[in-house]
Amino acid sequence: MSDSEHHDNKVDGLLTQPSLYWSKTYLSSRRIKYVLIVSVAIGQVISCWSGTETHGDRKRACDNLDQSPLSQYSHTPLVVTMLVLLLSAVVAVSVGTPLSLQDSTPQAFTVNLDLAPAQRWGHVVIKFSKLAKDAHKVIASLVPEDAIPLVEEIGSELDSYLPLEYADEMRGIATAMNASLGDIVLVNLAYDITAFCTSIVCQDSKGQIWHARNLDYSYGDILRSITIKVDFQKGGQTVYTGVTFAGYVGLLTGQRPQAFTVTVDERDQGQWWMNLLIAILDQTAKPLSLLVRDVLATSPTYADAVEVLSSTDTEADAYFIVGGAKSGEGVVITKSRIGADDLWYMNEAAPGWFVVETNYDHWVLPPTDDNRRDPAVNAMKAMGQGNISVTSLYNVISTHPVLNNKTVYSIVMSAAQPTALASWIRTP
Repeated sequence: MSDSEHHDNKVDGLLTQPSLYWSKTYLSSRRIKYVLIVSVAIGQVISCWSGTETHGDRKRACDNLDQSPLSQYSHTPLVVTMLVLLLSAVVAVSVGTPLSLQDSTPQAFTVNLDLAPAQRWGHVVIKFSKLAKDAHKVIASLVPEDAIPLVEEIGSELDSYLPLEYADEMRGIATAMNASLGDIVLVNLAYDITAFCTSIVCQDSKGQIWHARNLDYSYGDILRSITIKVDFQKGGQTVYTGVTFAGYVGLLTGQRPQAFTVTVDERDQGQWWMNLLIAILDQTAKPLSLLVRDVLATSPTYADAVEVLSSTDTEADAYFIVGGAKSGEGVVITKSRIGADDLWYMNEAAPGWFVVETNYDHWVLPPTDDNRRDPAVNAMKAMGQGNISVTSLYNVISTHPVLNNKTVYSIVMSAAQPTALASWIRTP
């Protein structure tokens, strides 16, 4: 049976026996009373897909569902629980009052991609004795206590939700940490869409492309203590590098030498229940951080990376900011779940040599209580194209309120000069 036939049969099963499908696959007996709500949602999504053949058709149809009356059920415990398990819990992150931050350098590790996936991360996570406890602390704040058994169910059926390579890496991490596999899975998914960030791609006067970013999160005390720099190697050679968190297999910040750099910024768009249903029904939808890692591992050029990031279905909206290794290569991809809403190239953004993305669509004004965009733009203009360097970009991303007390780490990198990569943990 082909993949398309398998997918069609799965959808047909949902249409003909939705209650049976959900009760067997996702529900415990005490939650069956919520089947009808979820089944109605599935029916709406399937209906919106009926007769659509292109990504554009699907996207327009599904976007219309954001206005669906189903949004009244956003309080339903089952739906909330399943969202947490399959995507993440959305954490409200506000940019706090800026503080004087102290810098430290992330611990550096090598992950050997020639090893079996379950063996790749053990030497990393054992360096962080509190990792399992901290992970559980984050989970406890996000997931209702009565949902914890469902977390374990997700862990037991991990291969149904994630690519085998990454599922095995998570198993290896859980074993090395003596932690619950469900906790490890949920932490990995939760990091995907809860980051408030600032990313900048720019070109210096000699044509070299540079990329700078701050990553801001809640749980800063925990995340700063587990922030690491990782070289992913094959045959003893670095294929790509990322700054990430111990226990987290995806990447939100990465560099492929002589090819491209990429960062992910959170985009708060659409109904959250649509993210859940897309993840369940569309088998091509990927978690953001795992897509970025795939692209870093397999895309040989900037153009290829932009194409894959723009066209792959994702479990949530996001901004992908990509810088290349050649003059003129820089873009902000405003990504919806299906396809891209916009590609904003550096040479289209006045004054033509840099582009700034925070967490808002570039064609709308940022809110007055979280305007990091204008200070970053003003700092770039004050620096000037002829003065771009690691130090000057560090100063730009250390400008208030671009730097704030939620900032976990900062990084400056250039695919054309991979050894220039520098990163800092920012601690109040």
